[in-house]
Amino acid sequence: MEKSYLVKSQSSLEYLLVVALTFAIIVPTTYLFYNYSKESSQEIIDAQITKLGTSIIDAAKTIFYSGQGSKTTLEINIPENVESAQIIDGRELVFNITTSFGTSEIVFFSSVNITTISSNCIVNTCKLPELASSGLKKVKIEAVSKDFVRIEVI
Repeated sequence: MEKSYLVKSQSSLEYLLVVALTFAIIVPTTYLFYNYSKESSQEIIDAQITKLGTSIIDAAKTIFYSGQGSKTTLEINIPENVESAQIIDGRELVFNITTSFGTSEIVFFSSVNITTISSNCIVNTCKLPELASSGLKKVKIEAVSKDFVRIEVI
């Protein structure tokens, strides 16, 4: 009779060890997968912003060198994490984005002067509030003089 209790307790202990080993494998694997997917989504957002910023600056250069009166319209998709967009000193297009690490800036430098509607400009900073909300946007880029290109969301 004593032997049957030992066999039952041994099988129960083995069962608990199998369950514990399973949890020891599943929990860290789940944590690593979660962190990897979070980092991947942030990299995708960074790539999207880099693509749209580069396309705006490249279009501004093309329109500037095409001459006064030239214009084009870009359709760009703004990701969710964009907090604000602004033009600084007529040469920098800056996107502020929120990440799991905090707020960061992605800056694009232009070799031509860029600006936006004058009502959005204070000192050397012109805000582009329409680019701070996610979704599909139409951006009009126009060479309004021989000195600068205007960027506006329509």
